[in-house]
Amino acid sequence: MESVCAGNRTGGSNPPLSVSFLSPDGRSAVTDRGTTCPSPGSDTPNETPESRPAKPSTSLIAVCWILGVGAVAATRFRGQWDAYRSIHQWAANNGIPSSLRNYDSLLIYILAAVIGAAIVSKTLGGRTTETLRLSGSQKGVGKMLALATAPMILGGIAVGLVRGGLSLDLSEAWPAFSSGVIRAPIGEELIFRGLLVACVARMFGWTGRAFWINAVFASLAFGSIHVPWNHDALGSLPAFLVTSAGGIWYVWLLARWRSLWVPMGLHAGMNLGWMLMGASGGAGGGGWIENILRVATIAVATTATLRMGKRVET
Repeated sequence: MESVCAGNRTGGSNPPLSVSFLSPDGRSAVTDRGTTCPSPGSDTPNETPESRPAKPSTSLIAVCWILGVGAVAATRFRGQWDAYRSIHQWAANNGIPSSLRNYDSLLIYILAAVIGAAIVSKTLGGRTTETLRLSGSQKGVGKMLALATAPMILGGIAVGLVRGGLSLDLSEAWPAFSSGVIRAPIGEELIFRGLLVACVARMFGWTGRAFWINAVFASLAFGSIHVPWNHDALGSLPAFLVTSAGGIWYVWLLARWRSLWVPMGLHAGMNLGWMLMGASGGAGGGGWIENILRVATIAVATTATLRMGKRVET
């Protein structure tokens, strides 16, 4: 009796799904156990639609970028709309603090990312959460994030205590925490790594020139939201360069781990450490202590990813 399954031919442990044998008259017969063995190049049980690149679709890529750029523009210019200002004024008059009112920007980002991922998933197959890489992540993500964020968070607490600027008053700390540790990491990662990178990677795959060209443009867009859109933008060039480079690093992490939780967790952890230290100057600022701790977190995350994160060639 001879197995026709590829797994058995290569020494795999999976039992054959169909077997062939020679009947007494010398003619071949096949016994099927309910399903046939995959032919070379066909889907295997461990593959999902999200793990394989599809043929690049200009229209789908355009949808992702239009939604992403539209969400960024909407959050940046929403304060100029009379209707929006009226709603915020009503909310302020009813005692709703600005830290909560500004969650509308997060809602805009979430809607844009989910709608874009849903369109891609509906067209190419698969689940919306998997297309955004919010599910199906590798093991070890939590361990890596704990190790990598430790320098920034623990160092931030120590530096904050030494400087006497570590506030234990939750009412004072909440606005900065809400903005930097919740809204920014979730919303920005959903748009700039989820919608603009992970969704587009469904068509380009996770390696190659096309993937990285798209990733660079997504990272430049990420850097652009960290500078003022006016004549003073040139003065924020260091912040733009640092955040753009950070965006490319986040893409690399996403490509290695295939989990949006990795850049999202690191983004939140680094922002938290920055806040605890009371660092100034945004991403392009900070003193030598803050930047040493930032480099330490980057080094730990990169080393752990090289050792633990397994890139899948798709």
